[in-house]
Amino acid sequence: MTIDLTRLSPGDAVTALRSYPRRFRSEFAPVDDDERLEETAHADGPDGTSAVDAATDTVRTWRVLSDALRQIRVADTPIVPQAVVDPAERNWEAPVSASVVEVLDQLEQGSIELADAAEALSGDQWLRTADVASGGTVTAFDVVKEAVKVGHEGLDRVQRTLAAVRG
Repeated sequence: MTIDLTRLSPGDAVTALRSYPRRFRSEFAPVDDDERLEETAHADGPDGTSAVDAATDTVRTWRVLSDALRQIRVADTPIVPQAVVDPAERNWEAPVSASVVEVLDQLEQGSIELADAAEALSGDQWLRTADVASGGTVTAFDVVKEAVKVGHEGLDRVQRTLAAVRG
């Protein structure tokens, strides 16, 4: 399911980012009481990835976006990687070995860092730009909107994967 970000305001983006830890935790909650929590959460779904993989991909992408947002805020002529604007460039090679609790804690930390950084922006700072390494530009607000989108898509992947694994 795609998310419509055309009417998203900076305040709405911050609120959405702050809501993701609770929303991800609630998806894992039905599994939380299960003695097989780790087994279920690490089981591959139909797309070959687990719910933990989906949550970890969200965290990894948020780190890239958070770094880009930081560069846009402080550098005179920031250059950000293509992965900021192109999901196909977000390739994670290292396997996930973290527990559900560890991944959810990392997700919460990443969400808070992004929300705090976005909340610190005001006025024209939302329109500050960075050059994308492969060409083009991206604004601070574009980066924040991408973070909201990534959270939404990650949550959707977790929901679908857990539903499929639980049968």
